[in-house]
Amino acid sequence: MNRICVVTSKAKAYYSIVSRMRKAGLPFTSMEKADDCKDCELIVTSAAEAKKFRGRVLSLEDLSESPGVFKGQLLSKLDGGRDVVLIGIDPGTRTGLAVFYGETNLEYSTSDSVSQLNLRVGNFVRGVPAKRFVIRVGNGSPSAAIKIVESLKSAAPDASIEMVNESGTSVRRVRVRGLQGDQGAAAKIAFRKGEVVGLKDI
Repeated sequence: MNRICVVTSKAKAYYSIVSRMRKAGLPFTSMEKADDCKDCELIVTSAAEAKKFRGRVLSLEDLSESPGVFKGQLLSKLDGGRDVVLIGIDPGTRTGLAVFYGETNLEYSTSDSVSQLNLRVGNFVRGVPAKRFVIRVGNGSPSAAIKIVESLKSAAPDASIEMVNESGTSVRRVRVRGLQGDQGAAAKIAFRKGEVVGLKDI
């Protein structure tokens, strides 16, 4: 069974799809003909060719250019959007972000401003179909955390937002291989249950 198949006769579309697949780190199989796709769980093609296929199909034109959102869109399509998107945020001068679809990482990044962080979080909330969105914000820098929570209420109004005790998330205590300190802490925060907060709580 081929999990994801790229099938298009259009060279430009093929290059674009394959480029996004590689940036997202997703394995795939290239196919030349629709008849060869019987064992594919998900087909990615161009919008003009999508009508040729049955089952799970995504067209290039409907997919994000952001590698993380793109990856989330494909994983969501594979399981019918039944999993939860977890977003961990480590506030500070440079704010760490870690996003997961279920337990699969979609993105690790660092933002220099709240507006930049909101843009990244908003792209996932708007772009990835999911059972629900849970955003967890570390409380290690209280003033920064409150500012982020306030801004996320408008950037991601339907998400559940939790404030998380950051104790033990610093990579000086818990090292996450290959990640910058704030990104590693954000990954730990994403999987740590916190207290749900509302506007009246901040």
